[in-house]
Amino acid sequence: MLARKPLYVFVATALIGATPVLQAQAQEDAPARRASAASSLLEEVLVTARKRGAAEEAQTVPVTISALNGDQLDAMFAQSLADVSMTMPNVRLDADGAFPGVSNFSIRGMGFISTIASNDPTVGLFQDGMYIGANLGGSPDTFDLESVEVLRGPQGTLFGRNVTAGAVIMNSRRPNGDFGGVLRAGVGSGDRVLMAAGVEGGITDTLSGKIYAQYNDMNGDFDNLVTGDDYGAHEIQFVRPILRWQPSDALDISLITEYSKHRGDGTATRFIEYPGQLLFESFGNREPKNADQVTMSYDGLTDIEVSSAVLDISWQVGEGTVTSITGYRDVSYYSQGDTDSVGSAVTTDAWLAMEQDQFSQELRYSARAFNDKLDYTIGLYYFEQSMEQQYNVLFFGDPALRSDGALDQESASVFLQADYEFIDNWFLTLGGRYTWETKEAKNASFSDCVNLPPDGHSISCDLSDSGDEDWSNFSPKVGVNWQVTDDVMFYASYTQGFRSGGYNIRTTSDNESPGPYDEEKVDAYEIGMKSDLWDGKARVNAAIFHNEYDDLQRTRSIGIENRIDNVAAATTEGAELELMILPIENLAISASVGYLDAQYDDFPTLDVDFDGVPDPDKAKGLQLVKAPEWSYNVTGIYDIPLGDAGDISTRVSYTYNDETPINDQNTLMIDEWELWDASLTWRPVDLDLEVSVWGKNLTDEVYAESGTYVHTLWTNLYQALPRRYGIEMVYRF
Repeated sequence: MLARKPLYVFVATALIGATPVLQAQAQEDAPARRASAASSLLEEVLVTARKRGAAEEAQTVPVTISALNGDQLDAMFAQSLADVSMTMPNVRLDADGAFPGVSNFSIRGMGFISTIASNDPTVGLFQDGMYIGANLGGSPDTFDLESVEVLRGPQGTLFGRNVTAGAVIMNSRRPNGDFGGVLRAGVGSGDRVLMAAGVEGGITDTLSGKIYAQYNDMNGDFDNLVTGDDYGAHEIQFVRPILRWQPSDALDISLITEYSKHRGDGTATRFIEYPGQLLFESFGNREPKNADQVTMSYDGLTDIEVSSAVLDISWQVGEGTVTSITGYRDVSYYSQGDTDSVGSAVTTDAWLAMEQDQFSQELRYSARAFNDKLDYTIGLYYFEQSMEQQYNVLFFGDPALRSDGALDQESASVFLQADYEFIDNWFLTLGGRYTWETKEAKNASFSDCVNLPPDGHSISCDLSDSGDEDWSNFSPKVGVNWQVTDDVMFYASYTQGFRSGGYNIRTTSDNESPGPYDEEKVDAYEIGMKSDLWDGKARVNAAIFHNEYDDLQRTRSIGIENRIDNVAAATTEGAELELMILPIENLAISASVGYLDAQYDDFPTLDVDFDGVPDPDKAKGLQLVKAPEWSYNVTGIYDIPLGDAGDISTRVSYTYNDETPINDQNTLMIDEWELWDASLTWRPVDLDLEVSVWGKNLTDEVYAESGTYVHTLWTNLYQALPRRYGIEMVYRF
């Protein structure tokens, strides 16, 4: 087990010790009892998807959006965005890849699998209004959140660049001046230990504060057949202090700071027996049989440290609201591990390091006009970041790949979106965003770098200028929605979005070009419906979509090298259905279904047969990676009243994901998989206490979200977690 550090244990103890002092500020009445799990399923979630002056109910927003509030996140025992996405159609928010802690997100079949830091995402991640600029270290856990919003489809007008597939919005719980707090503790399989504490309250009449800290530790869920030890250990330390100043009803200022440190093993990879490949045919390596087994030559090491701060100012001016969001984030990332997982020897050893910092400023004004028939938002946005990434691969102990790269980037934009009621209950949406962007890159490839003794896990490189490039883009949106009744709405929209052009700062061989490559564009068409039926006991939302992508950016694997190019055109289309219903008292059922047809229309440079000859005819119609044709989830929650003893809430969830390829050539398909999760929670009458038993992947399904095919050398999958279970206690005061 990794050594446990007492920092957050100390913080939690301090918070508990401070409770009597802070409780003097509390009201005499005890806090209201939390809603039952079944009734919370249909609770309306307030969202910020349209960047209005105030949050809106999700069902009133003419955007395809799935949103969960804090109670719903707690009910599913979600500790990551991957857990959250299980219940959403055509959404995968996984932190998988050759190295851990990388946000390789995919929505509606558009995503990528890459650990190149300069490779901009297709799904934008926003934390408390701040855009996360790097995918390495960019997959935060879902601790103490007010809500998570997942917007499906391009969101270029309001959210800007790099949201050609969608956007994920994470909102922290903020203090409101009332005294309260939470204590959380749990243990489970893999020697899991969870300890957390939070407290909030008024500091003065206008100033309130909050701090939440969590410590997570485990030995690992996997059995390493090579070393005989557990594999998959991690230790996470996390703290989020928040200050909120409300000097008047018109002014609200929040400072949200955060620090996290994640230390653990490397990625769990699963060796695949693929005919004709060297590490299978010549070495006789075999695939592990069970979901909890891996064949890793050594544990590896991952060390991620993230610090951030967001200053959110909301000021009511006249009939409108001025909002300012200032964000800063700093990431230090390092990971190394056995990348082929053959187990017989350390054949391929790779490490990756990145340093990144970013600053952003958004200023916008929202208001209503023309007798409340017009709602509009106008804004300015500025973003800058700097990053440097080193990458090194040893093959049978000898250097095989080396690189060093740096990127400086600036982006600025102006945007406007307006919704006008041109006929009673008919609304027209018009919007546009103009973006200017510049990037400057430096690179060092194999011959520019030397390995330093003794083990090759450090390199020294001579960086040289790769160039600088400017881009500009206009992203429009046109939409219409019809509010048929207070509970039924239809909407349709056309949207353009773009993914930034850029440079590849991981050019490992001397013949690779760092770029620049051009921006990627999408034209998106969508029709949807939202409805609350049966006196509020049922909810049905549905959407169909058609997206056309041009100048598609792909990270292509050429042997063990990776290149980023504009190489293809693609079409993704499909349908989505979300259903929630309370058929009888105390029983809630939710279901989601996603259908997806995601194929290449054109890929003139794709070497489908790995014979050095591109074949456009064979490339056309190939399925996109991380784009299963069918995916669905069914969840049932049933509350059992126990009279004076309280109640018990039971939750069972089933998730299905169709097969999907691991690479553009569709060389290997990841098999379909099914997951069963369940939990049981007891709540006594007189205490705001929850005691839960939970389990995930109860059938011990062997599955993965992605993998790597290295032509003649090896194939592996990035192993998903096996069966795991635990018990958890949460006390709120």
